[in-house]
Amino acid sequence: MEFKQWLNGVTPDDMPNDDLKFIAETAGIKPALALIICTPGLIVSIPKNALNKLKERYIISNYQNSKYSLNKLAIECELTPRHIYNIINKHRKKSSS
Repeated sequence: MEFKQWLNGVTPDDMPNDDLKFIAETAGIKPALALIICTPGLIVSIPKNALNKLKERYIISNYQNSKYSLNKLAIECELTPRHIYNIINKHRKKSSS
């Protein structure tokens, strides 16, 4: 996406509300501007666990049936080893049905 010349020098303080200011400060000015330009008037809600399905898919494809693998995935995905184990077991039950 190309931005107009007059958008150079925009800062987080130039954002029209606190949500976009927060996005500009954490993700950058360009993503905040892209949201403003591409989705005007749209109200967006971002779920706390928006990436859970991706994490589960990653865990299932990278688990190597060892405690080392379990611990490594727990650290990478910021979950407890028990949670990783539960994800693996849930997947195994689905696969065997």
